[in-house]
Amino acid sequence: MELGERAEAGDGRAGVTGGRDRGGHTGSVPVNTRSVVVLAGTALLGIALDQATKVLVVATVEGKPPIRLIGRVLTINVSRNSGAAFSFAPAATVLFSGLAVAIAVLIIIKAPRLHSAGWAVALGLLLAGAAGNLCDRLLRAPGIGRGAVVDFIDLQHFATFNVADSCLTCGTVLAILLSLRGIPMTDPSPDHAATGD
Repeated sequence: MELGERAEAGDGRAGVTGGRDRGGHTGSVPVNTRSVVVLAGTALLGIALDQATKVLVVATVEGKPPIRLIGRVLTINVSRNSGAAFSFAPAATVLFSGLAVAIAVLIIIKAPRLHSAGWAVALGLLLAGAAGNLCDRLLRAPGIGRGAVVDFIDLQHFATFNVADSCLTCGTVLAILLSLRGIPMTDPSPDHAATGD
């Protein structure tokens, strides 16, 4: 291969990996479409499942005796929670509404740079959990930003929770496992890795 051809091939690779172009400018890291699709799909599935189950239990179970599914271990018992996941800090509803918005925005900003399917699933679960409960806080009584979240999964000797809370927990656990295994969330450009930027 001639020197000129090698240079052109190198430029082509730089355009994919975020290296420098002929003018010496650092190229932007390309969007990893697969990771974005996995994140979005996970988040949408989690939000849909969370909202569908809440609508179902409110319509059919709320105000009625609890439904025992596994003896006293697992019960469907609808309650309204103005706090965070697992009924934590019920007096800080507005704070948690703002926090959920911040988490959602940060994940959406980070999504285009993801280069790991595992991290895409983890962040998708976190986004589903934050957005699922945020929908309740925005749309349910007593008002926008102060709405009470619908909880209905009642485990014996544990707090009552919902699908969004489960998504948050699973996403957090998966993120910790990925971090412990040293799996990077994004794929830094070769130039940054070489220069330490």
